[in-house]
Amino acid sequence: MLTAAGRPSAAVIGATGGIGAAITAELARTHDVWATARQPGATGQLGAGIRPWRLDLAAPAAEVSVPAELESLAVLVLAAGAWSAGPVAAATDDDWHDTFAVNLFGQVAVTRALLPALRRGRGRVIVINSTAVQGSPGGRSAYTASKAALDVFARALHEEERDNGVQVSNIYPGRVATDMQKAVAISEGGAYVPERCLSPEAVAQTVRFVVDLAPVAHVAELVVRPPYRSPHEPPGSQPARDSVAFAAKNASA
Repeated sequence: MLTAAGRPSAAVIGATGGIGAAITAELARTHDVWATARQPGATGQLGAGIRPWRLDLAAPAAEVSVPAELESLAVLVLAAGAWSAGPVAAATDDDWHDTFAVNLFGQVAVTRALLPALRRGRGRVIVINSTAVQGSPGGRSAYTASKAALDVFARALHEEERDNGVQVSNIYPGRVATDMQKAVAISEGGAYVPERCLSPEAVAQTVRFVVDLAPVAHVAELVVRPPYRSPHEPPGSQPARDSVAFAAKNASA
């Protein structure tokens, strides 16, 4: 179902973060985009034509209110994320709760609220996860556990909703040049070197790849990494910010 302007609708959850803002800008070229933010007016920086949607992912699920105009949805991108560092022995109950509230519970709640619109639009859910779920969880247990739980949720959602025309794709970016990555570098005792990370725009290009491929194939999982194995490797001849290195798994026609 198209909007009055003849464009399909998309929603980006966590649209004001580095990755979310890049995805919003990319999808706005072809979709009528609803962009969520916790504070009113925060989506104004995303440019003209973006539809603001005030949404606090840390609020109780009952407080998720879907805009009445959002009757049909072609693309839902879950791009919100909260970082938490520290060993299990030092992490507090609040650390665990706050991390899971944003990374899992809030995004599950908004997805459930949007299921009727996704079914009507035979839409695609794209989950921005993290390669952290594929590595050691030491020193970041709450964050990694929340992302692992989000991964299980996405897989279950795809199995349960594909007969309703809804497909779910998981994208696992490596290190991305964002404010959150600065916090990650500090927690690791290292330096933040954005040139050795993916750019947010590279992740947005990956989302575009999945969206454009949807009519002919379903990409279940997509891993996107910088060309360098770690941020401490000396840069090569081609900057990481100018390239997208990805590997698709379980793509099915």
